[in-house]
Amino acid sequence: MRILIAHNRYKQIGGEDLVVATESGLLNSHGHTVARLDVDNDHIQGALSRITASFGSIYSSDGKQRMREAIERAKPDVVHVHNFFPTLSPSVFAACVEAGVPVVHTLHNFRILCARATLFRDGGVCEECISNRSFLPGVRHACYRSSHLGSAVAGLGMAVHDRLGTWSDKIAAYISLTSFAADKLGTFRIPREKIFVKPNSTEDRGLGSGDGDYALFAGRLNQEKGLQTLIDADAAGTLCMDIVILGDGPMREEVQRAAERPGSRLIYKGFMPHDQILDFMRSARVLIMPSIWYEGGLPLVVIEAFSLGLPVIGADLGNVAAIIKPGETGLLYPPADHQALASALAWFMENPAAVRQMRENAREHYLATHTPEKNYQRLVEIYQMAIDGAVGSS
Repeated sequence: MRILIAHNRYKQIGGEDLVVATESGLLNSHGHTVARLDVDNDHIQGALSRITASFGSIYSSDGKQRMREAIERAKPDVVHVHNFFPTLSPSVFAACVEAGVPVVHTLHNFRILCARATLFRDGGVCEECISNRSFLPGVRHACYRSSHLGSAVAGLGMAVHDRLGTWSDKIAAYISLTSFAADKLGTFRIPREKIFVKPNSTEDRGLGSGDGDYALFAGRLNQEKGLQTLIDADAAGTLCMDIVILGDGPMREEVQRAAERPGSRLIYKGFMPHDQILDFMRSARVLIMPSIWYEGGLPLVVIEAFSLGLPVIGADLGNVAAIIKPGETGLLYPPADHQALASALAWFMENPAAVRQMRENAREHYLATHTPEKNYQRLVEIYQMAIDGAVGSS
């Protein structure tokens, strides 16, 4: 099979970029011919450039031409688009249809429904644009980069392509990373019947020891990730074990101050390279995912935890809740409830036999669902469905 993968890279390498690299490698290792169309945002410098790029995100003639040329060179059986925003734009889907090549699009976030792409605003989940079936609430709240104009452009672009039939007619199949995300994305603009669930994968690094007397948080330090829940639990004096925090972000100073408080059980280690994060995960007793937003996709850190036999305590919300089986691979608690989080940690301290079984369950879940081979099999299956049911020009 010949596959063309298109992706607009992020300025800071994130989970989506890693997924693109992983899946490209998987396909190559199984003998497929993989071509890449990669772009970035480095050319967006200064106010005028940002304005031009904003309007280009609605429909980029340059992005469409790049896709045409890439198709001509690669002659793919299928095109797989990951992130198209802002440089490529949805115009690339029209280029695929005009060339008669079916296209698959992975939905790593909620951008088609939400100007901010997160369904999160002012400290909580927000679905106003979905319930109103309009991008205007996003404009009113200045959801995209706190800009009314930017939000109008971002929201208008998705609405325009809804009217043009881009989301319904020009994409043969969508990939969602969880059933929760598939159901949420399928409520507005995107046909639910075209969304196929395919979880991400991670390399099998074997079973960890779990012999450390600490819980672990590893991720970006921002409001959405629920760091305040950890800080509140620590301030209340209800934590029964240390929580090691790895990462960097806007809340770094708040986390540092909390960890420096006399008697704090928060241990802030700062940003760590990936291999060192894995070392902490191997020894941790449990991973904590206190997110107060849906999470755009399936966090790789959860999959890595399961691969090491590390259970997860997560907020009962969105994609995190979708992957944790309470009592089997981890525990769930009400989002932002620091007392409930502390109680869940206490359970891990008080039930060592149950935790050992939970570690085995987490590892088994990884082997059944999240190995590279499982990822590859499902990915090729979706490609074939797209090829067999390819859409025509519209």
